[in-house]
Amino acid sequence: MKLTEAMKIIDDGWIRRYKGFRIRFQRREKEAWTTDTFPGPTAKPLTSEISAWELARRFAEAVTHRSETDRAEMVNIHVVDDLGNPVPFYGTGQPRILNPREIDPDNEAVAAEA
Repeated sequence: MKLTEAMKIIDDGWIRRYKGFRIRFQRREKEAWTTDTFPGPTAKPLTSEISAWELARRFAEAVTHRSETDRAEMVNIHVVDDLGNPVPFYGTGQPRILNPREIDPDNEAVAAEA
């Protein structure tokens, strides 16, 4: 067996290390819901999982407390890794979504049950 083959087997058996984090959310644009992230896909990702979750929390609070005339609806805020996979909340190890809303097939948001 070649060393590269052995290293692939070893790598496949380990938990993948994150290479960065982004905040993903959905926002209402005119008649449709779009998905966006920050930092953007071409920008350098955040390096700390904890910092990313704290930034997501602050973002969720900020968009919740804006005035009605200034508010662009932003929902389903969560942290994703460099591949776009959701990252569990570091405090519980469970998935977490801030400002959760379920988007129905008619492209409307309805408040999620608590």
